[in-house]
Amino acid sequence: MSVAGRPTLTTPEAWAAAALDEIEVAGVHGLSAQSVARRLGVSKGGLYHHFSGRRALLRAALALWEARQVTALGERFDAIADPRLRLHELLIYSGVEVQPTVIVQFMAAADDPDVAAVLARSSAARLALMRRLFTQLGASAAVARHRAVLAYGHYLGVAQLKRQDPGLLATPAQMRAYLRQLETVLLEGLSGS
Repeated sequence: MSVAGRPTLTTPEAWAAAALDEIEVAGVHGLSAQSVARRLGVSKGGLYHHFSGRRALLRAALALWEARQVTALGERFDAIADPRLRLHELLIYSGVEVQPTVIVQFMAAADDPDVAAVLARSSAARLALMRRLFTQLGASAAVARHRAVLAYGHYLGVAQLKRQDPGLLATPAQMRAYLRQLETVLLEGLSGS
């Protein structure tokens, strides 16, 4: 409610963004209209101005995450012409600049068909980005495929480990040192590196 006691106006995107914040804390199965409304400072009835219910809100949150974290980031990194710099920037972004806890929550809810579909699309897009990168660095198709899985597997694995143990690679300096080693491994034997 506003100070004057009138309902606060919200947008569908505000609901979707707040839903993502709630998923990060409570998981997909913990998502509720009431918890998202509380985050927004509105009544849960406000949800129904924009969505038919919890499932529609979840789908909107997933779409927002996919647009921001898959499509937009894919375009951002594809725009970096130098594949070695692109790899470096991808590793720094994924390891230092962003805390990928939401994807960990999505993986925990992969039994949900909407979540599973978004995870499948995001994995396909991210692996394709990495395969292109490694191919541009001189890797054969098979090596590019393997290095893409290694890089993306690192991202998902470290995200899960950090969720379980927040002290692991807790400082940017620790993460950067780890990423330098990973980058060396990923570039080993490639002519374009």
